[in-house]
Amino acid sequence: MKKSILIIWITLITITTSSFAQNDSIVQDSLFSLAKKNVLKWNLTPMIWSVSNINLSYERVTSPNGSFSINAGYFVLPSFGLYDSINITRANKKWGFSVSGDKRFYFKKRNKNFAPDGLYWGIFGSIHYYDFENNFEIANSDIAKGNLKLNGNFGMISAGVELGYQFVFKNNLTVDLIFIGPSLSSYTAKLEIDGDLKVDEDSEYIKAIYDVIIGRFPGADKLIDEKQIKDNGTLFSVGPGLRYMIQIGYRF
Repeated sequence: MKKSILIIWITLITITTSSFAQNDSIVQDSLFSLAKKNVLKWNLTPMIWSVSNINLSYERVTSPNGSFSINAGYFVLPSFGLYDSINITRANKKWGFSVSGDKRFYFKKRNKNFAPDGLYWGIFGSIHYYDFENNFEIANSDIAKGNLKLNGNFGMISAGVELGYQFVFKNNLTVDLIFIGPSLSSYTAKLEIDGDLKVDEDSEYIKAIYDVIIGRFPGADKLIDEKQIKDNGTLFSVGPGLRYMIQIGYRF
């Protein structure tokens, strides 16, 4: 008799627990179905290099703790000047683009709310390309005179992992921060130089500049002698801040 009562109690407890778990799952699914699953973002990070850089991102929530995002935009590096004797007279060409995407996994036990709110890790891939051409005018006639044209391009394909946190305010506004992202990158680069520049090679000033350039930039001597540098290879980067990103967005 006692064994029968015990069996009945165990059966009732099992049925009740299963019922509560099922009901909880139904409630979770119902809440998730009503949640906002889209976020449109403005990536502020590329503006560090140039205010002309416009980059937008879209994140789509696919599960209570998962999402994917895509990011694309216009990307250029800033113009620059070298000392008071060299001026950039005209930027004939300066353009570039960046495209990236990631798959995100939000920490279920760490975060109180559904994605896209909270701490996450993810895998990402990105493509960057930049193409430029500049004309230089040498103003200091004591050591050099003439014009110089510099043009080149740079491309990089990267893949890696990331760690970030996304804040959601008032269920609509978001701030997305990616603060670590070790990656493996493959790059290609090309730099060419041309013009009618005449330089006083005996000038101590020119020799000093030459020594500094060769010391800091391996391969620069090839650019000076052969007018062209081509390079490609693979880089592995590990450490905080290697894929840093700040984005503000609107959730809908």
